[in-house]
Amino acid sequence: MDSFWVIVLFILFAIFSDRKDKKKPVPKRRVPDLGRRPLPDIELPRPKQEKFEIPDLRGAPQMPEIQTTSEVETQDAIRAQQERYQEMLRRKKKQKQREQLERQAASQNAQRQSPQTQLTLNNLQQAVIWSEILGKPKAKR
Repeated sequence: MDSFWVIVLFILFAIFSDRKDKKKPVPKRRVPDLGRRPLPDIELPRPKQEKFEIPDLRGAPQMPEIQTTSEVETQDAIRAQQERYQEMLRRKKKQKQREQLERQAASQNAQRQSPQTQLTLNNLQQAVIWSEILGKPKAKR
């Protein structure tokens, strides 16, 4: 019975000593709500752009002709139209080649099938010979 009280006292001591040593929890830091509050508008200083004229140089080559944007746009439109036309011609050429290949394949298939459907004495003799060559040997029958 004495050991029972010792165990109970030890458990009570452990519980109370544990509660006594606990530190107070540190409160969480508050984060400012930047998304909710509008930020003040701060204008950044802009660098001043000063215009200056380029003086004429004696003996310098003449300025090249520079195309304006409208001329460049028209040239690009013409180039794009030419490319579309070339692509259309390529597609037509490929289509013609496919049709020719299909015609050739159909004619070759017709030629291959035509000799097999004809029953002649020569074809029958060759069929018997091939069956003997490709069939099982007579010794194993």
